[in-house]
Amino acid sequence: MIQRIKQFVRAVKARLNDDDLDFINMYLNAKEQNLFFAMQIYDQRHVLNVAYTAQKLMQRNHSNVNERLLLRACLLHDVGRTANDIFLLDKVFAVLLDKYLPSVAHKLAKYNKDNTNHCFFSKRRHALFIYYNHANIGALKLKEIGLNDIAKIIKYHHSPQRQDDCQELIILRKADSLN
Repeated sequence: MIQRIKQFVRAVKARLNDDDLDFINMYLNAKEQNLFFAMQIYDQRHVLNVAYTAQKLMQRNHSNVNERLLLRACLLHDVGRTANDIFLLDKVFAVLLDKYLPSVAHKLAKYNKDNTNHCFFSKRRHALFIYYNHANIGALKLKEIGLNDIAKIIKYHHSPQRQDDCQELIILRKADSLN
């Protein structure tokens, strides 16, 4: 729970600096940046932190990793969560509900794929849907712009580890869990 509180404080204080923007420009093209900048600022900060952590992990332990593929996957791994879909308090609500009442959370999320009903409860249900399905949603968005290799990685970034997982996915998961 302490880690979640730290995440919340980091989210509230999230900012990007010039070095971050240079890093983004180095690894993402214009279409990819459109997806990146469609996320909330705290998700942008999070994925950058994941990329920086992955870079350190890769340098220490993994010489046979495609660094460019890994860092692009890190920067894009949460593009299924856009600023229009989920706000910080929605995310807090989703995390707490998932931790303490997971069956209720899954049930509420199940039937709310669209974001057209603007009532308070419908928005929260939609946020839960996004919380649980952002990996698949992001993978579909990436496939739409021809990034099948990255889509394949991020689709499974919240799935349990399998024996045939590529090194880029393994490092992404580890870096994500540390951030």
